[in-house]
Amino acid sequence: MPVSEYCICTVVAAQALESLLEAAREPGPPGTVGRGIYRDSHPWLVARELLDQATSRGERMPVMFAVEGNPLRFSHWALVRAIEVQELHKGAWETRCTFEPPLPVNPIWEPLDSVVLAPSKEQCHRERIEPIKKHRQLLDASLIHPYAVCETPAFIGQGVTG
Repeated sequence: MPVSEYCICTVVAAQALESLLEAAREPGPPGTVGRGIYRDSHPWLVARELLDQATSRGERMPVMFAVEGNPLRFSHWALVRAIEVQELHKGAWETRCTFEPPLPVNPIWEPLDSVVLAPSKEQCHRERIEPIKKHRQLLDASLIHPYAVCETPAFIGQGVTG
């Protein structure tokens, strides 16, 4: 199954990443591999829409995890299974992102600026019909909280087999 042209990038604490990796190693229901679950208090509404769009096209959407530190660096990535968003009470949200077992990111792709933000629809349209060069903004630490929508790096599409 192909991957979506866009992915979600988010930041996790080192201890939280270890918990995610441990949970993903645990067996799931009979006949399945483990799964990871990432929780956030921010509503990932656009991320859920992007996942729904990708799923409707028969694609899988990745999530990339950057580990807190100086500098922030990508550590792992995974294919998203589901994004559930609930309003617990007025102004309080919980997002649960469920994903396949995470895979390590190749060291070449660890820096945040190895990934670019998703361009606007207007920018993509302009690039298609006008003779201009592609313009992309590199991801940086100020743009990744609580998550960023980015173009899926080429290495992810090459690493997915089905």
